[in-house]
Amino acid sequence: MIPFGNIPFGNIPIGIIPFGKFYYFCIMKSPFTFGKVATGSSFINRHAEITKLSGNFTNQVNTILISPRRWGKSSLVKKTALILSAENPEIIFCFLDLFRIRTEEEFYKRYAVEIIKATSGKVEEWIRNLKEFLGRLSPTISFGTDPINDFQVSFNLSGQETDIEEILNLPERLASQNKKQIVVCIDEFQNIGDYPESMQLQKLLRSVWQYHQNTTYCLYGSKRHMMMELFEKQSNPFYKFGETMFLQKIGKSEFSDFIIDAFEQTGKAIQEDTCDELIDWVDAHPYFVQQLAHIVWTNTQKVVSREIFEDSLNEMIDQNSILYKQIISELSNTQVNFLIALAKGEKNFNSIETLQKYELGTSGNITKIKNVLINKEIIDKENGSFDFLDPVFKKWVLRTF
Repeated sequence: MIPFGNIPFGNIPIGIIPFGKFYYFCIMKSPFTFGKVATGSSFINRHAEITKLSGNFTNQVNTILISPRRWGKSSLVKKTALILSAENPEIIFCFLDLFRIRTEEEFYKRYAVEIIKATSGKVEEWIRNLKEFLGRLSPTISFGTDPINDFQVSFNLSGQETDIEEILNLPERLASQNKKQIVVCIDEFQNIGDYPESMQLQKLLRSVWQYHQNTTYCLYGSKRHMMMELFEKQSNPFYKFGETMFLQKIGKSEFSDFIIDAFEQTGKAIQEDTCDELIDWVDAHPYFVQQLAHIVWTNTQKVVSREIFEDSLNEMIDQNSILYKQIISELSNTQVNFLIALAKGEKNFNSIETLQKYELGTSGNITKIKNVLINKEIIDKENGSFDFLDPVFKKWVLRTF
């Protein structure tokens, strides 16, 4: 007889579940989540941030949330929305992601669609609300094979600000009519800075949104320098539009407890010192902690050994190497040399010794290199120091060069 437990099948963990006289085989699901919004047991800690956001949303305080990409902003906002909606059904959340929205016109279309969908329960209500609140703009509605997920609308915009204001005031009018409070959450908000006539758009958004009494805005993005430009520069329309929150990394102890427990719950074990080393290896980056923990978990049958851990580190670098080669191929020699110097711990890039050692050109070239790498989201500056945004890329640079 085969006892209950886990057996290896290549690198795929197979669970054996007894049922009467029979045994059923099933592929075990990894307890670690990366590359998508973390929900349920995959969501780690963030208790203080959830409390802060909940308070802001309840008290109708606009919130600007900033952090590097893949630090868990979207997961945090959606987790908060889930908790707050359960506690207070009078608060409605609407989500919009600007990642693929490249034009101002497309922004208005998607904004209207997501507001309508969030505040109406049925397709018939969507159509009725569009005609009632935006009828003056002659909305054209179309549905795909899946009406719930493939619902689009276009407008006959005259180019007048009054037409656009009709759309921007939509959540406030719906909130007032339904006696609800609406929280509009817009991800990758910094992308509006790339739209043609962006400054005019920002002025219009601010001029309309600042008068809303029943609608609160949570605007978040991953390009820190662009978000800071939008919300912290006094000459820009969105200056001090709301409270700015800088998302921090999850505490090491919380990550460690989560990983150890996840291994135990799936019949495996990882030592605390190995777990701490795992977290440190990726600089406690939320996305990469989950990815590396997943690789180690997949490679482990019972207990994480030193060999398994070392092999998993190399596997993680290898998994990302194609992307890193592509990044390097698009950089100049001096930019690559700067990354090598940064990975090796150099701090004083303007010194003659560093310039010569890494062939960085003149000291005047260093500022240009830094700006290019920041704009490409390869490095970032925090507390006066520069570092890689992707800690695994840093490891790859060290291994490759």
